[in-house]
Amino acid sequence: MTRYDEHIAWVGGTCSTYAITQADRTLLIDCGSLRPDDQQIAGVNSDRLLLTHFHRDQCGGAPDFAKGGVDVTIPFAERRFFEAADILRASYDTYDNYTAFFPGFSVLDDVRGSWAVDYDTLNWQSVEIQVVPLPGHTFGSTGYLLDLGGTRYLACGDLMSAPGKLHDYARAQWSYMSFQGHVNLLESLQTVRRMRPDVILPGHGEPFAYTDDAIESLDAALRELYELFYGHPYQPYEAVFRQLSDHVFEVTNSAANTYIVHDGDGHGLFIDCGYTSGAPIGANPHRFIDHLTPRLEEETGITQVEWFLPSHYHDDHLAGLPTLQVKYETQVACSAEVADIIEHPGRYDMPCLVPHATKVDRIVQRDEVFEWRGFSFRMEQFPGQTWYHHLISFEADDQKYLSIGDNISGLCFAQERDFIHSFIPKNRTPVSSYRDMPRQIRERDPHVLLTGHGGAVDCDPEQVARWQVWMDRWAELFEGLIDQPHPNMGMDPHWVEFYPYKTRVQPGDELALQVKIRNHEEAERECRLVLRATGGATVSPEVLELKVAPSQDGQADVVMKIPEERSVHAWTIVADVTWNGHPLGELAEAIAWW
Repeated sequence: MTRYDEHIAWVGGTCSTYAITQADRTLLIDCGSLRPDDQQIAGVNSDRLLLTHFHRDQCGGAPDFAKGGVDVTIPFAERRFFEAADILRASYDTYDNYTAFFPGFSVLDDVRGSWAVDYDTLNWQSVEIQVVPLPGHTFGSTGYLLDLGGTRYLACGDLMSAPGKLHDYARAQWSYMSFQGHVNLLESLQTVRRMRPDVILPGHGEPFAYTDDAIESLDAALRELYELFYGHPYQPYEAVFRQLSDHVFEVTNSAANTYIVHDGDGHGLFIDCGYTSGAPIGANPHRFIDHLTPRLEEETGITQVEWFLPSHYHDDHLAGLPTLQVKYETQVACSAEVADIIEHPGRYDMPCLVPHATKVDRIVQRDEVFEWRGFSFRMEQFPGQTWYHHLISFEADDQKYLSIGDNISGLCFAQERDFIHSFIPKNRTPVSSYRDMPRQIRERDPHVLLTGHGGAVDCDPEQVARWQVWMDRWAELFEGLIDQPHPNMGMDPHWVEFYPYKTRVQPGDELALQVKIRNHEEAERECRLVLRATGGATVSPEVLELKVAPSQDGQADVVMKIPEERSVHAWTIVADVTWNGHPLGELAEAIAWW
């Protein structure tokens, strides 16, 4: 172990491992192939290990540290590469492989520990550690900023190895022929430049003093490579604000439009806050890189974001919420229907979920008005692009605003054509939802529509009337082509479902589940469910017989017993459904995994 200064020591090996000692306890950053009994760290009483990313050269010894009682902290964005490494290797498909994210390069044994959540502050002994997203080398690469004795150290993982240098470029190509990782390297270098730490602790190589030249030389080379690839210069991302009225703003260039209401006294309320990164959504899966809040006060005068109102649960509209909660302790208000899916995303088999479990502070009922600093918001749950969708109406500056999320695309206005830009039945999109939307807009008679994609637009009654004709025909076609007692039975893949959908268990556990049935028909129906489980698991009861009222939900409790011995990676419970006397097969499932 080599001492860099009085605060930091480091060990070179498959990676650079850093050690900080306080009160006879030691914090390690990355471990490479080191194990707790390795001679290079003999005598070190380590009780916490921070990992920057999932590659084995940085974390190969982490399972041994975890088994020895060390708190292993893993980047939240890459937790599956640690917690489910075994399953990911088993399911890895080498054919038509268009991704560079080979899961086999992670730890060889699953690791469960604490999480490093972007922008959060970790506390160890008397040291505060800021979690800094530094995507590029991997999409979940994480840095750690520490202040020790007035010196600010940034452990940057594989963002850079020395002034102007990278240790490895190949893995920055996240998918076949993409420059996503490359773009994120550039964005992360901007993050480091804004922080201006005193010392860089690279994932490979020796610690070195931060200088602007160290960053700019690497930045310049990466920019030139970008221009050689694309034929035009790289433009760093910067959130663009548009003022709609005295108290209402829009972020125009986020992946989904963000709307901001402010009270004129430094307090703000957000309707949606999705990805704000210059890279495509796919470049930062489930990861919000904050380009918005650094300019929020300058552009809007807001110093405190007090409330967040989601239009719906999708990640491109919701990904920034965890960051707002960390930075401002922002509270969330929404309907009960939306609340459960954002508080418990792991319980659903739905697309575009944000993996962060988000606490909802207030449930807003259908006819309830949410009051905030002189503004009145009416939040109503109505199926649209998804079953879990809000209409949010409010008045400000003599304008009536209506947030419609993704129910009708604002791109219709920009491109002067009517079209549905996003239609995904797995969202639980009833046939009637699009048909109902123009009517709902007319009933609320807004001046301005706040669309999820396309921005704020003046509400044109003639266009809304045209939408009604268009959407009526849309519904008519689906109602005519689906050969089911009700068309939603062919549109809603979750009309019979288990809740929760996926749960991590231990051998011998008993897992409590609910089976839920939505009757889309206008008459009472009988439903018979025959249940079975795989891999030696058992289920009780094995048969359920329910009567479900028209246009209502029915449910029943089920217990799944996990065997003591493990012979499979996952146990599945399925429901064989007979609906109103007609056998439909095993329509629903839930997964328990170890």
